[in-house]
Amino acid sequence: MPSTWQLWVSNLDPNHCCHPLFDIKYLLAALEEMAFSTLPLRGCTFTPSRIFMTTSHGTLPIPSHVPTPKVVKSVSFATENSESDKVSTYSSLSSLSSKDSKILKLEGEAGRPGHGGYNLEKALNWDANRFKSLKSIKRYCDVDTSKKLQTPTALHEVHKEALTQFLELADYHGCWPVGDIIQMQLKNTSAKA
Repeated sequence: MPSTWQLWVSNLDPNHCCHPLFDIKYLLAALEEMAFSTLPLRGCTFTPSRIFMTTSHGTLPIPSHVPTPKVVKSVSFATENSESDKVSTYSSLSSLSSKDSKILKLEGEAGRPGHGGYNLEKALNWDANRFKSLKSIKRYCDVDTSKKLQTPTALHEVHKEALTQFLELADYHGCWPVGDIIQMQLKNTSAKA
C-alpha cells in the first residue's frame, strides 16, 4: 500500500504546483523520490526516541510536553529602617539582588598574590586605611596568636562588628573577606610580636 506522502505527491502536477497554505511553487521531477537517512557520527548511532505516524496531511505530530517546574521565591520587607539597612558608599549593586548572587571566595590564600593567592585590598577595592579601621580585632582577639587559636566567641564578635561597620561585606558569600582580614591582621601582628 502506498504511503500518505506517495498518494499526495502522485496527485500533484509533476512539473509545477503551488502549496495550498503558503503559495510556494515547487518544481518536481516525475520520478523524484525523497529519502531520509541518519548518518553515524564518529561511530555513534542515534535512534529516535519517538516515531510519529500520521494518516493525513492535515494533522501534525505534536509530542507531549513535560510541565516546567515553577520556582517560588519569598520576598519580605522591613517595617522600620535601622542602621544596618543603610547602604554604604562602598556597597555594590549585588547586595540588592538575591542571596544566590553573592560574590564567591577567590581561589588561593589572601596576602599571597605571587603564589597562587590574591591581594585582598585589590579584591575588595579598598585602601590600607580601611583595613586598619577595623579595630575590633585588637579588642576581641589575642593579637599574639594566629586565627586558629582564637576563641569562636571572639571571632564571632569581630564578624558582627565588621558587618556593621562595612555593609558591603554582606555582598560576599559567607562574608569570606572578614575571615581573610582577621587572618591577615593576626598574622602581621603576631609576626611583629
